[in-house]
Amino acid sequence: MDQAFNAGQLIDLHDVGSAAEPKPKLLVSTASMNVLRLVLPAGKVIPEHKAAKEITVQCLIGEVDFITLGETVKMTAGTMLYLQPGQPHSLVSISDAIVLVTKAN
Repeated sequence: MDQAFNAGQLIDLHDVGSAAEPKPKLLVSTASMNVLRLVLPAGKVIPEHKAAKEITVQCLIGEVDFITLGETVKMTAGTMLYLQPGQPHSLVSISDAIVLVTKAN
């Protein structure tokens, strides 16, 4: 992951560069949280996993099927969800998408 931006520095969430599938980008890292941007091409699957602490996931662009607790939630631009620590989840990008993940440290 890339280095985080500095406090007060403007971050363009849509600037994904030229790579077909850029790696997750660490945008902000503090003692209490990390904020990452994920660029997901259509069809990308992120298998089930868990976060040790609370997270939020925000869909900035596109459409993502987010699976947790046996249910699939369709995330579209402008939607957000919250997960408790250890809550298993996976996702499938239905269209090219960008999501923002905030993880408690």
